[in-house]
Amino acid sequence: MLRKLLKYEFAATGRYLLPLLCLLLVMAAAAGLSIRILSAGQAGRAAAALAAIFVVLFFLSVMALAAVTVVLIVYRFYRNLLCSEGYLMHTLPVSVHQLICSKLIAAVCWMTVTSVFIYGCLFGVAFRAEIWAQVLSELRVLFERLSLAYGIGAAELVSVVLELCVLLLLGSMSSCLLFYASLAIGHSLPRHKLLASLGVFLGFGLLSQVLTMLLAVVTGYSLRGFVSVLNLKALAQFGHALLIGGIALNAVYCVVLYLITARMLSRRLDLE
Repeated sequence: MLRKLLKYEFAATGRYLLPLLCLLLVMAAAAGLSIRILSAGQAGRAAAALAAIFVVLFFLSVMALAAVTVVLIVYRFYRNLLCSEGYLMHTLPVSVHQLICSKLIAAVCWMTVTSVFIYGCLFGVAFRAEIWAQVLSELRVLFERLSLAYGIGAAELVSVVLELCVLLLLGSMSSCLLFYASLAIGHSLPRHKLLASLGVFLGFGLLSQVLTMLLAVVTGYSLRGFVSVLNLKALAQFGHALLIGGIALNAVYCVVLYLITARMLSRRLDLE
């Protein structure tokens, strides 16, 4: 049944996001061509003005895609599980966990896709292919020198990349679950549900920041400790520790927020 829920969720969100992704690609191509024209310095006033308009439209499309993705993720959870549609969804032969997982998986997938498109288009517009080839060549030389001088090989670099990917994935999940938990708690109240949800969201955000700062102080990961690291090998180990600590902290956030959301949806939900 989870597969059917996911199919429905991707279809419902894709009809809004896929056109925006296509629009972003078109605007990125137009902006890239416009920047090449402007950098050549041979365009007339009309062509330069048109090129500048395409560049502005590209950045507006980037902001629109990012905003619509976040709003759609929150709105789908709110509309589908907490409003009138929630009566139908909660009568389906599925568990609360399947409902949450379908929303969460689709949300994280779309956040990943839109992030890849946005950053890919930004880098593609900003740099030409020749510059990318030069950067990759310089990075290869840098990695070879690091390996010879400090023993930092490809395996360690790959592990850092994997840890960073896991951290970003858990960060996306915790962000989605923060919205979900806030809405679920707010809708357990009889009145002012959205206002209460906003208050819970701000409270959770403040609490997570305080806990993160306290954990950094307790574990000794401060700026003085970072500056005192002089050996590059030790600095790499320090980076590993930071990434692993961030992964563990975000995993705890995900578990706590997921349990709160599941309990509120199954025990204390007051649908609109």
